[in-house]
Amino acid sequence: MDTSFVNRIVISTCLSLPLISLTALSALAGTINIEVINNSGEAIRALYISPANKEDWSSDQISKTIPDFGRYDILEWDDYDLCFFDFRAEYEDGTSTDLRDVDLCRKASVIFKEINR
Repeated sequence: MDTSFVNRIVISTCLSLPLISLTALSALAGTINIEVINNSGEAIRALYISPANKEDWSSDQISKTIPDFGRYDILEWDDYDLCFFDFRAEYEDGTSTDLRDVDLCRKASVIFKEINR
């Protein structure tokens, strides 16, 4: 067998491996589970998410109120191929809190801390 032909196959295979691994990561990146922890002092009645580079918010992402010192463990976000997201919590008293540039690649949890009133 011609050695230049074998060399071309080896080089082609080595060059395609990074593409295969990137494709696999993209396929795995479909949905992320986000833990929301409410330590704000007020129940959260609505929660909105947006990729950090967008101006518009999603629809409300929770199906029930998150009580103070409560958690919401089963929030699933589709099309997860970014790391940084913005979150807006709207509380039962009518106020809201925005958390900007939350890095979900490091830790898939969001903590709303006590509100200064």
